[in-house]
Amino acid sequence: MSTCWCAPEPLDDEAMAEVTGQDGIGFAVHLEMNSALLNGVDLNSRLVAGFHVDGLTTYAVMLNVGGIIDMYAMTLNLRTRPDGGDYIDIGLPFFLGVSQFGFRALGAQTDPTAPITNNYGSLLLDGHAAMKGHVYMWAQ
Repeated sequence: MSTCWCAPEPLDDEAMAEVTGQDGIGFAVHLEMNSALLNGVDLNSRLVAGFHVDGLTTYAVMLNVGGIIDMYAMTLNLRTRPDGGDYIDIGLPFFLGVSQFGFRALGAQTDPTAPITNNYGSLLLDGHAAMKGHVYMWAQ
């Protein structure tokens, strides 16, 4: 048995179009963001967006964004259009499950690090959904 080493070689668009393979890849996602919140751990994480209007900066502050998301059987494929151009075909997951995913408080304030005093509520999602379809992406 012998080993062969070669340097990478860049391919132009025509050569890339000749590359073939199987039908893309499939993958599943298990995402935990600040999942210690689900076990009662006291966190102070924030997702902040600032808006500067008439010389005043106001921040939308979401407190303790997190939870668990599961997505199964997403696909990523490269396809060729009838006109010869290429596009990316992203298959949506057939299963989407969430456990206490969202934010625990929402505030609008001038200091993003201050405690949230005017709470506009929270959004926590629990449950599952089924999806079907594709998202197509191509260069202009």
